Amino acid sequence: MAKVSIIVPTINETYEVAPKVTVLIRTIQDIYEKATGDFEVIVVEDGPPYQNFPKYPNLKVIRHPSRIGLKANINYLSKVATGKYLYKTDAHCMFDKGFDEKLQEDMEENWLVTPRFYVLDAEKWKWQDGRFYDYFYLYCPFKYDYLKFKAGGHWPEKTQEKIFTPIDETPQFHGSGWFLSRNFFLNNIGGMSDYHPLSHSQEAPELSLKIWLGPWNGKVMVNKKTWYAHMHKGKQRPMGWIISERQSRATYKYSAEYWMGNKWEKRVHDIDWFIEKFMPMPTWPENWRNIYEKWLNEKNVSNKSA
Repeated sequence: MAKVSIIVPTINETYEVAPKVTVLIRTIQDIYEKATGDFEVIVVEDGPPYQNFPKYPNLKVIRHPSRIGLKANINYLSKVATGKYLYKTDAHCMFDKGFDEKLQEDMEENWLVTPRFYVLDAEKWKWQDGRFYDYFYLYCPFKYDYLKFKAGGHWPEKTQEKIFTPIDETPQFHGSGWFLSRNFFLNNIGGMSDYHPLSHSQEAPELSLKIWLGPWNGKVMVNKKTWYAHMHKGKQRPMGWIISERQSRATYKYSAEYWMGNKWEKRVHDIDWFIEKFMPMPTWPENWRNIYEKWLNEKNVSNKSA
């Protein structure tokens, strides 16, 4: 098996899942308990507060003096990494035993693969319950007061419909855990965009659409032979990556207009190819093309007026 670089971009992960044990420290511990192959772990703390880590083999901790943002950190960590494969994880996750090797077993160079998704009960450090999600869809961006791909997209109906298919295509994935070739990430899809220095939104739509629409016949896949569990946050469990509502709105709007407007120059497919490929998809009405074409016409008129 090839070496896997497990990259962990993080900031403000100070929530304690046990006395004096932050969720970040517990996540790193879980990686070392569960990974079974040749691997390294690279953590970046995107500005203070910084944490002290136990001494693990092949653990590298990088501390930025000030924030550069999630997407810029993913690009940075990918360049520092030395493995053939990258596994990007949020700093509040639990893993299946041998997840690093299981993901390699059926891997293709032009794939991004995500494991089966569970919700983590962080205080008990186990699954919240037996529910899991294998498929994620892209939200229709025309359902809100401004254009946006809403975060999430859990697709329970598709998960149950294809429960016995061990590896399968999925429109997109949850941004908290994904696996792909480092070379493919850096040299084909070109890493993540970081047009806004504090941007943390739209990680999954960007990667999914680059892989599906690009000139490499790529696929976003779910490997149900392994899993991870992600801690959802809220008032009890504060967020790490925080930007203002104005910045967040601008990020969502920019991303949706960029992809729906077919502005990515490397694409060999337009966005309507992707939508048709996975229809019927939740939130997308049957007349989505009429809505889309109306938006395109209005957008073109607006751009010409400007």
